[in-house]
Amino acid sequence: IDISPEGVDNANENAKKFGLENKCEYKVMDGENMTFPDNTFDLCVEYGALHHVDIDKAMSELHRVLKPGGEMICVEALRHNPFIHWYRKKTPHLRTEWEVNHILRVQDLDLVRKYFEVVDVKFFHLMVLLAVPFRKMPFFNILHKFLDWIDSWLLKSTFVGKYGWIMVFVIKKVK
Repeated sequence: IDISPEGVDNANENAKKFGLENKCEYKVMDGENMTFPDNTFDLCVEYGALHHVDIDKAMSELHRVLKPGGEMICVEALRHNPFIHWYRKKTPHLRTEWEVNHILRVQDLDLVRKYFEVVDVKFFHLMVLLAVPFRKMPFFNILHKFLDWIDSWLLKSTFVGKYGWIMVFVIKKVK
């Protein structure tokens, strides 16, 4: 679902491009007020949408439409890193002011926990961002792998992990 008709059109175009138009269905819908019946889905995936909605309302709706035992995979940008946040503010043509001000914080998981048990939270992309200026250099892949390996150790804890670029969390509807 997407609240934007253009987003749904793009998704339909991509499905056609990859021969999946008969396996995918996209709808214009508000994530805070979905029209799906209760207990519809076993699994949902969300990518970068939670900072566009009222998390409390969206989580209530997601809890309603997930079946008991159902899970949701969420991929979201993080707000804690002051350098990344500065970059977001300096590139307003890439996002809205609302979006910049509502990028998720680790504390927002407390709202998620109101409706779901957070099964797993992982953090990504901190040191590896140092490789970006070298992306056209012949040694980029080696540097990227090395910095990604460092991230795999550094980002294990929430204390450091929250400064990464992205967090992925899996939530489960217990009852």
